[in-house]
Amino acid sequence: MKQEQANKSKVPFVGFWHYGVILTYLSALAGVVGIFLSATVGPFWGVVCLFVSGICDAFDGVIAGTRKNRTTADKKFGEQIDSMSDLIAFGVAPVAIGFFKGMQEWYFMIPLCLFTLCALIRLAYYNVTEEERIASGAGKRTSFEGLPVTNVAIAIPTFYVIATMFTDPLVTSLVLTFGYLLTAFLMVFRFRMPKAGPKGVLIAIGIFSVVIISLVLVRTYVCNIPLTAYENIQYTLSLQGGGC
Repeated sequence: MKQEQANKSKVPFVGFWHYGVILTYLSALAGVVGIFLSATVGPFWGVVCLFVSGICDAFDGVIAGTRKNRTTADKKFGEQIDSMSDLIAFGVAPVAIGFFKGMQEWYFMIPLCLFTLCALIRLAYYNVTEEERIASGAGKRTSFEGLPVTNVAIAIPTFYVIATMFTDPLVTSLVLTFGYLLTAFLMVFRFRMPKAGPKGVLIAIGIFSVVIISLVLVRTYVCNIPLTAYENIQYTLSLQGGGC
């Protein structure tokens, strides 16, 4: 108790301030910046911020685990702030990407709201079951139940690139809608997903990068939609006449 009180009194602000939470904070900030950029510059930059959030969230636990003599309050704070950050970065920010990419009719509100709701449910359920698992004395976690929300940083960018291969705004929105609904379903569907370690995460990032680069190449050279016109489908239609 004395150690925890000493930790709280080191800085004149509430919370815990150390390098172990930096990546978690950066993930949340990237989510907020992504919402702003989606609204002001274009959803492509929201996708970039989403990927940055994914990178930060993938390694924040590893960084936090390097700290020694963590107090109980410190650990619980890390768990809570991680979930709240995930809700911003992977539950709310992706909705802004879809909305500013054309999903603005009232009926698109349904899949976007379901997406955020499923992310919220997934995060809350994980927190409860993880607390029960630790209390029961179980060992190191080897799998997840349902799709972890961090995987949104892979799923949504992939569907975004595929959707922008089409010059018809309605088709683009429908592809994105399918992506949001599928991801939302997998977040709450009961199935076992193996937990990847740091090496596995790096491999997944490498595979994802190859997939995205391949899709961009197809988009540029097969669909004839240049990267410079990534954000403006109407510009592409009027000047290039391209599209799948």
